[in-house]
Amino acid sequence: MTNYCHLSYEDRKNIEDGLNNKKSVNQIAKELNRSHSTILREIDRNKVYYKPSNWNNCYNDKNKDYFCHKLSKPPHVCNGCKSRSGCRKERFTYYARKADDSYKELISSCRQGINLTEEEIYSINQVILPLVKKGQTTNHLYINHPEVLNFGKSTFYRYINNGVFEFGPLDFPRIVKHKKRKKYKRRSRQEREILIGRTYENFLEYTSKNPSLNIVEMDTVEGLQTDSKCILTLFWRKSNFMLMFLLESQTTNEVTKLFEYLQETLPEEDYKRLFQVILTDNGHEFYDVNNIECNHKTGEYISHVFYCDPSASWQKGGIEKNHEFIRYVLPKKITFQNLTQNDCNIIASNINSLCRESLNNNCPFKAMLFLCDENILNLLNMYYIEPDEVQLNKDLIK
Repeated sequence: MTNYCHLSYEDRKNIEDGLNNKKSVNQIAKELNRSHSTILREIDRNKVYYKPSNWNNCYNDKNKDYFCHKLSKPPHVCNGCKSRSGCRKERFTYYARKADDSYKELISSCRQGINLTEEEIYSINQVILPLVKKGQTTNHLYINHPEVLNFGKSTFYRYINNGVFEFGPLDFPRIVKHKKRKKYKRRSRQEREILIGRTYENFLEYTSKNPSLNIVEMDTVEGLQTDSKCILTLFWRKSNFMLMFLLESQTTNEVTKLFEYLQETLPEEDYKRLFQVILTDNGHEFYDVNNIECNHKTGEYISHVFYCDPSASWQKGGIEKNHEFIRYVLPKKITFQNLTQNDCNIIASNINSLCRESLNNNCPFKAMLFLCDENILNLLNMYYIEPDEVQLNKDLIK
């Protein structure tokens, strides 16, 4: 028998039909696989009272009995009574639609209001408010402070919108925006030749045959249109770990210099293991394939580069999501001209220390330790930041 399960509208309709067909409460309970008391309580709770007809002032006769004695026996309603239409006595009728509407209204009213004491609200403000001001995300707050956030996230958002806490919706940086469609630019012949064997379909085929390979998503983040500088980002799918590098210009030469730096900084075996597959978009700065795939000293092919389809940023959705975190610190329409590589390292370290549900409540920095040693991350100027010290807002690099 089903336990602790609310009745649906279909169940209530079956109850009404059963009563109209003069079925007993036991029969209805067996058909619905419910207990006898559940059906009886449902009927008693939602039966509708009808006052006797006052035709010819007959209802004012105090000596007349207006109570129908049939109602003293289960199911205590008039649904199946033959004389129901012309009855001059008090009536109780069960209607499935009215019962279901009453149930929904009760559920809605029970969920309204604030199920927190003044002490609990004070504790949440004391602990969470400083962290919200640092730009920390809701997931990060829930993972690291379950002692005060011991209710659902939807409830948390509702409390925020209702002004329960000292922080409000505008203190959370995630705002959905729709980008304008970019005009598609036709590829040159040279670009089409580069894409042979490197399309997204080729990527899916290659990774399905080699599922254990490390996949790195690559992209750039731009500042103002007048800026020459941009940020190149590298994102490891397995760990959600990201590196940020400041480029003096958005050109193939700058990308080549970066990969030369990475090959010189990292031990050869670690570099080969970390950069097995690279997935990027169709940006012109990524078209010097040989300088990305090859060892700059020996000419050996180390990595395999693939390109996403045009206007299909979802094909590298991991890095696009991390770009949202970058925008918490570096909003759009802000110049990168005064930015330094040290600023990029600080931003990346904070993002990599942000706990994620997808990583079983761990942060990308700790997840990356399964792919390489911590000394490798320190060589790239990446360091772990304690949960309550994570900051993702404009004040981070001031």
